[in-house]
Amino acid sequence: MQDLSLHILDLVENSLRAGAKLIGISVFEDMEQDLLTVEIRDDGKGMDPQTCSQAADAFFTTKPRRRVGLGLALLAMAAKQAGGGLHISSLPGVGTTVRATFRLSHPDCKPLGDMSATLETLVAANPEVDFIYEHRRGAEVARLDTRKVRQS
Repeated sequence: MQDLSLHILDLVENSLRAGAKLIGISVFEDMEQDLLTVEIRDDGKGMDPQTCSQAADAFFTTKPRRRVGLGLALLAMAAKQAGGGLHISSLPGVGTTVRATFRLSHPDCKPLGDMSATLETLVAANPEVDFIYEHRRGAEVARLDTRKVRQS
């Protein structure tokens, strides 16, 4: 994948398959720490500890008729190549959080990409799901909460 917004799209599709009705997407650019953090949180069905520990393995998938699950593996590889890492936490019946970190100044750090188009696609294609998007860069914060948009 050429940019992080495509990884985010892929992870959100996993959340949707897990039955999530509320998905949080956070992007934090910390220039002082030279760190980019991307986090996706959902209230989907979650994973047991064994499934969670295997989720980033390219040769593990829970999808029928597939032998590989590349989404998390590719994100983990992109994070590692950019001096960061991937952390997955999940509880059955509660949901899952995926956090990827990248060194902003690393030459292999992928660009964020077109988050506006990614969000537009997700919201338009999934009107029954609520999304909370937050992008922080220093003191600047951009936020979208579809629950508040629906109330307007």
